Amino acid sequence: MLKLMRDSFQHLKWILVAIVAVFILFIFVDWGAGGAGNGGGIDQHAYAARVNGETISYREFDRALYYTEKNYEQMYRQPLTPDQIQQLGLQKQVLDSLIDQHLLLQQARRLHLGASAEEVRKKILDLPTLNPDGKFVGAEIYTRYVTMMGYQSPAEFEEELAREITLSKIESAIQNSIIISPKSADDEYRRTSETAKIKYVLYPAAREAANVNVTPAEVQQYYTTHQSQYTHGEQRAAKYLIADFAKVRAQINPSDAEVRKIYDQRHEEFKAPQGAHILHILIKVDQGAPAPVEQAAKAKADDLVRQLRAGADFGKLAKENSGDPSSAGKGGDMGWVDKDTTVEPFDKAAFTMPLNTISDPIRSAEFGYHIIKVLERRPPGYHTFEEVRDRLRGLTIEQQSKDNARDEITRIAARIKENKPKTAAEFTALASGNVASNDSQWFGKTDAIPGMGNNPAFTSWAFAAKQNDVGDIIGTQRGPAIPFLYNIRSAGVSPLDEVRAKVENDAKMEKARLLAQQALAKELPAPSVDVAGAKLGLASAETSVNRQGSVTGFTGDTSALVNAAMTAPVGEVKGPIMTGDGAVIFQVLEQKKVDPATLAQNRTQFMETLRQQESRNLRITMLQSLRKAASIDINKKVTEQQTPSQQPG
Repeated sequence: MLKLMRDSFQHLKWILVAIVAVFILFIFVDWGAGGAGNGGGIDQHAYAARVNGETISYREFDRALYYTEKNYEQMYRQPLTPDQIQQLGLQKQVLDSLIDQHLLLQQARRLHLGASAEEVRKKILDLPTLNPDGKFVGAEIYTRYVTMMGYQSPAEFEEELAREITLSKIESAIQNSIIISPKSADDEYRRTSETAKIKYVLYPAAREAANVNVTPAEVQQYYTTHQSQYTHGEQRAAKYLIADFAKVRAQINPSDAEVRKIYDQRHEEFKAPQGAHILHILIKVDQGAPAPVEQAAKAKADDLVRQLRAGADFGKLAKENSGDPSSAGKGGDMGWVDKDTTVEPFDKAAFTMPLNTISDPIRSAEFGYHIIKVLERRPPGYHTFEEVRDRLRGLTIEQQSKDNARDEITRIAARIKENKPKTAAEFTALASGNVASNDSQWFGKTDAIPGMGNNPAFTSWAFAAKQNDVGDIIGTQRGPAIPFLYNIRSAGVSPLDEVRAKVENDAKMEKARLLAQQALAKELPAPSVDVAGAKLGLASAETSVNRQGSVTGFTGDTSALVNAAMTAPVGEVKGPIMTGDGAVIFQVLEQKKVDPATLAQNRTQFMETLRQQESRNLRITMLQSLRKAASIDINKKVTEQQTPSQQPG
């Protein structure tokens, strides 16, 4: 600990204040009970990673992982499940963040931007919890505070503060290195503020596409001149064996006897409160409906009650009048309804009114007017087997399919462990029965994986693995899978043969857009877009345009349309302009442009906004460069075995 601070502590006189401070800490900080977990027996002195020889300790990784999980739980307002933790890729997120921090810290030290002892001391004295009324609580309470935060000692806590100070210095240095000109700020303000409203006629390219053909030479030419459209980032290709839940599920059909056995074993799960068998008609009234609507609904409900009490058929009236979609089609029959599971006025009537009578209209604030008839009631007890049979069968099938899929993929994982396949062919040959072989094709870091969708755990593994590596079992929505990385390629242009179908379609649509543009041009000049559109059997429409490139109702590149709409005189017919959908002519109805006074008023704010954006970009670029030159050693055993949600101690 800093000696300068220790020597000045007079904690005895502050013991009462210290006790209050600790009480406050227990209220506002979730310390857990019993201290940190050890990650399933992992040595607390193990390293998580080494960055240019500098160690990221297991404790540092463990603590950051815990607080990251808690942040997500606050955001989702519920504990994270193991599947969510895997899907979010928390361990990789945390480790990547720590590696970035250490790279920045090393760069900061090279630039002599480290934190001094005095800066750390001041940081501690600025913490309100440790300094109530501006006076330090004392060494004993300070030590208790930092150890409950998950640090081994005040020294470790102060090292963390020093890192925070150093990181803030280099972040500030990055931001201060950015120079934004007033013109850039003005352009950004115009881009986010200027808008126009236009009336337009769109001649859709699809109208011409059916009659368009492209030759192989035209496809080659289009590909050659538009290669930027077919570039890709770094990519991976993997085979994966998957035990598909749906395939396994289709083979499971438990008999009534099997389901009955499960019902008997889990009988206590089917306790039921008092219940009532109810017929129901709802005259729906939206919350906040005006008085005339409310009165009409009440009158309709009263009339239905009169008809029912006169002997009308409940089922017929329910089908014709009820706004309850779950029961109207069944003649108003809700089946058995448990007590305290419906809105209060409905529930009260259902369990107090005489059997086989028609209720008065029951008003609930949430839904409207209810008319009910209670056929029978039952006392508290247990749901019968017949009541829960279908639900229990479904749950049984679901659980058995998951168990069977897990067992089948686990058997294959054991075979792989005994004899690791060296090629993709050897790997796919392991498929059998309910375990199928799939090919991801090429995919990037942010791409959905064919047959699997977005799966961060699968993608993270693929981009960390080496060619011909076999992964562990990974959970997917379709079922558990084992991946095999069979190819890697750097960013570049996709070969024509790989994207030929897309290139052919793009070339065809390019021709169709040109034909659409020519068709519109023949109708110009015209007094209005309505007149020109009518000659082609096309209706006009209105939309909004803004400098950011957004044009409601259009897809693809609309930059030419945006520029024209922001500069064209109001009222004149302009175009035709090609867009992703075809070609368009338009008239500006109104424009909202920024005047010089408004630009001057907002210039400083937008200069700061741009500075922050550019500093983030510069930070990313710097980290990419530092990572490329760094020696990074990740202890996969530690990071893969660590289970989140350990508590600090």
